[in-house]
Amino acid sequence: MESLTRKPLRSCQNKQLAFWFYRVLSIFYDSAKSVMWTESMRDEALEELDLTEENLKVVDVGGGTGFTTLGLVRHVKPENITLLDQSPHQLAKAMAKTPLKNSTFVVGNAEDLPFPDDFADRYVSAGRILARSTERDRGGL
Repeated sequence: MESLTRKPLRSCQNKQLAFWFYRVLSIFYDSAKSVMWTESMRDEALEELDLTEENLKVVDVGGGTGFTTLGLVRHVKPENITLLDQSPHQLAKAMAKTPLKNSTFVVGNAEDLPFPDDFADRYVSAGRILARSTERDRGGL
């Protein structure tokens, strides 16, 4: 019989620890992220999504404070964008951003998307989703 070796969970893979991690991080996330992820980097990355129609339906998976979503609303109507994040504290920061006021905000798990198949035209995940992957889901989002 073959034995299975499991890798230990990192702190953000544990949902309870991640909740508290992002609660604290949300306080200064927008100012800290500018060191690693700039608006021009975001905009360049979004160019690959073919966001040529403003009526596209887009889900920002791990949308956090809405930094990537602010780039999305330059191309897609805010009411056609859904932000999904495990942290209500991160989403509260996104909700406070005027350009995102007509977007939909969902507290949820990126490992188990709470949407039906074919819910959106595009799924975006600009940040790292720190989650265990299974063999059948190696392709990720």
